Amino acid sequence: MTRQFAEILQGLMENRRLTPRAVSRASGRAESTIHQLLSGKVLPSVEIVQDISRVLEMSAADLRVIAGLPDERPQDHPAPYRAADGIGQLVAVASWLTPEKVADLIEIARSYRPEGTE
Repeated sequence: MTRQFAEILQGLMENRRLTPRAVSRASGRAESTIHQLLSGKVLPSVEIVQDISRVLEMSAADLRVIAGLPDERPQDHPAPYRAADGIGQLVAVASWLTPEKVADLIEIARSYRPEGTE
């Protein structure tokens, strides 16, 4: 199942124009973990699937089924970031933008940064 999941994950990422780095940053998972998933070297855990599903803009339940995992959400697994759902959606949407629009979006996001958090 690992190889099949790796191929499906690769297709989902390509379809959404997401790089391993983008998935890593938006999910809070190490980039090496994403590469290991894509190579089939590591089995996806329920927690990893939970974190990357947001970035792929799909339900964690669907991704758990694809990964061959039980269809249950870990009760004690907090999101890696307070706005994890929104960050995942933002990365997925931004992956379709032109480089100029991405630069504009970055500037807009920086304008929302609280003072002193440079």
